Amino acid sequence: RRMWIREWYNCLAEIYATLQQYPYCDFWALSWDYRFQNILREIIDACPDVICLQEVQADHYESHVYNALSEAGFEGVYKQKTRASMGLAGKVDGCALFWRRSKFHLVESYSIEFNELASRQATQVLGMNPRSDEGMSYLNRLSKDNVAQLVVLELAQPSMSSRSNRDPINQVCIANTHLYSNKDFPDVKLWQSWQLLQELETFVMSRGTNLPLMICGDFNSTPDTAVYDLMSRQAVHPGHPDVNMNIGDDSSPNILPDAMSISHSFQLGSVYHTVMGEEPKATNFTAAFKGVLDYMWYSASNLRPLSCAPVPEEQELCS
Repeated sequence: RRMWIREWYNCLAEIYATLQQYPYCDFWALSWDYRFQNILREIIDACPDVICLQEVQADHYESHVYNALSEAGFEGVYKQKTRASMGLAGKVDGCALFWRRSKFHLVESYSIEFNELASRQATQVLGMNPRSDEGMSYLNRLSKDNVAQLVVLELAQPSMSSRSNRDPINQVCIANTHLYSNKDFPDVKLWQSWQLLQELETFVMSRGTNLPLMICGDFNSTPDTAVYDLMSRQAVHPGHPDVNMNIGDDSSPNILPDAMSISHSFQLGSVYHTVMGEEPKATNFTAAFKGVLDYMWYSASNLRPLSCAPVPEEQELCS
């Protein structure tokens, strides 16, 4: 059964689209209204069945994104980051996940807060007192407000082959996330991706191992990182620099367990690497950074990617 899943580029929330951050851009090109109309046109032109968006500002989800995509035939859910406040109401970003109403029915919907997972890990697994120096240091390192979304979607009209199959696959699990962005915190990104996979393992296994899975999002991690190794190879090399950071002060503790414990049981493939033979040259292209940070991962045991949209070449992006 064919299904178009589109993991869109990070939307760049208005709170981050400043002339200080992007001095080479015209001010009108950074405005949300201008960018949203272009984003919406690209989404509609792509004709997706599932859309995963990151850095969607909370007030813009309410005022622009949901209404526009609802009119285009989509239903969706939103999860904002867990920081208490960024000043004015709604000025915080988050993740949004949409599906085409004519294609899918929503079966289950959950959100994951990495702050909550960090607190649970500190107290229930490691036995820390969250008010002790050790506990506060651990939680301060990990509490970055990032979130993930998880939905189970069911085909609205199962195919004839699915109806006749004794073990039909009429559902798919979609996860959407945005990991911590700071390049100096690869240990936090690895911890977040590991915890996400642990949560997904528990969820998928409890509903039968035949539930297809896709994990889409902005991982803020290039293909040479331990995050990419974990996603693609089920484990990380004990010698990888991301798991051997020399932090060296009490305010930034070692938050990772032994490298042999950082693993998962999914057999995941990268859509672009599978279809194209390699990751694209860039999914993030700015004056300060050009590289791959965004991925669509799929469970190779029960899903097969058939095609993927080409990423524009550098000369096209600069023209």
